[in-house]
Amino acid sequence: MQTLAVLSRKGGTGKTTLATHLAVAAEAEKRRTLILDMDPQRSAIDWRRERPEHRVGPRVEQGRIGALFAARQAASRGETDLLMLDTRAGGESETCEAVRTADLCLLVVRPSFYDIRSIARSVEAVVNMRKRGLFVLNQAPARRNGEEPRSIRQALEQLADYGLPICPVGLRMRSAYQSASARGLAAQEAWPDSQAAFEVNSLWRVVRRELWPEAHARPVRAAARDPETDAPLDLALAG
Repeated sequence: MQTLAVLSRKGGTGKTTLATHLAVAAEAEKRRTLILDMDPQRSAIDWRRERPEHRVGPRVEQGRIGALFAARQAASRGETDLLMLDTRAGGESETCEAVRTADLCLLVVRPSFYDIRSIARSVEAVVNMRKRGLFVLNQAPARRNGEEPRSIRQALEQLADYGLPICPVGLRMRSAYQSASARGLAAQEAWPDSQAAFEVNSLWRVVRRELWPEAHARPVRAAARDPETDAPLDLALAG
């Protein structure tokens, strides 16, 4: 069993939306997934309540601070392949406990000055505990005339200064994510041929390689390298 912590220092970054979409992608590959909802807003639990009855997974349970180690031990003894920690935004003790428990940490940020500055303490926790971390750019604006907006280029430069890898796949700002989530679905379930589905499935393949590197291509090692070919590339967001 692998444990994935989804971290954000600010609310509104789309952390829970990203977590639920990745969990659905994992379940689609028959990886039994449990989301521990550690956020007081219980958004992941609300999402699960809206989920159609014929959609079996992923499971979602309430997580409690101080009980993550026990929860992880219980999950590892059960039928769980992936334990996902949907953490509380800005919760210092919760963040540290999640990082300590995780095999991989996804640090979710929007391409904004405040998001990038606020993530510093999470980066510090990941580095100090010698954990693997990966930045994921979320709610990115669309390309303009075929080029990435200046805000994205600046965000990538600023994130690179932290020294952790930047995921070569990010998620655009799309209404499909919110529309699907309101129905207890993921965008790739509601609209499997959409750009949103392409983004999520591409992101999941990167995360999967990080979690189970022995079964896939080598993990991401640098901010702007393709995880399979190791060739330089720009952020691989869909148009």
